[in-house]
Amino acid sequence: MQQSDYDRLALSGDWLCDVELVPSEDSPGTIESPWGATSIGYIQSGEFRGPVLNGRVLPGGGDWPALSMDGDNSYQVNVRAVWETHDGARLYVQYYGFIAVPPELAGDRSVLASLDPADYYFRTAPTFRTGDERYLWLNKILAVGVGRFTATGLGYRIYRIN
Repeated sequence: MQQSDYDRLALSGDWLCDVELVPSEDSPGTIESPWGATSIGYIQSGEFRGPVLNGRVLPGGGDWPALSMDGDNSYQVNVRAVWETHDGARLYVQYYGFIAVPPELAGDRSVLASLDPADYYFRTAPTFRTGDERYLWLNKILAVGVGRFTATGLGYRIYRIN
């Protein structure tokens, strides 16, 4: 294998938008099972703004993260949501990802929001589905989100991977 064969495979991306999600207070919470715990969190509202995508996150989506059984306070993110763009297009957004907050830093929402995002790992990989001709290009991209906790929920900066 020649290293030069891979030199042109550098990863680069373009900023699509920032997303902020507010979880619903009436989410069912955590369900324990023999396969581990699943935390269920519904989306109450949200918005996305950026150079390419702008609009609102419709209520009704949610996150069904699997909680780590190793005691490291980590989660496998599993989100599905519907976004509505500023010009009326509907986007189905699905993403998986990973959150790892060192146990000594974990706490309630206000504690998490005060943490420096450099102190924890929070990444997602959104994919999109839409039939709106203006946004068909979203059906054929992979994106990466870098996340953070906010005072009201969660936030991400999402990049299109080129």
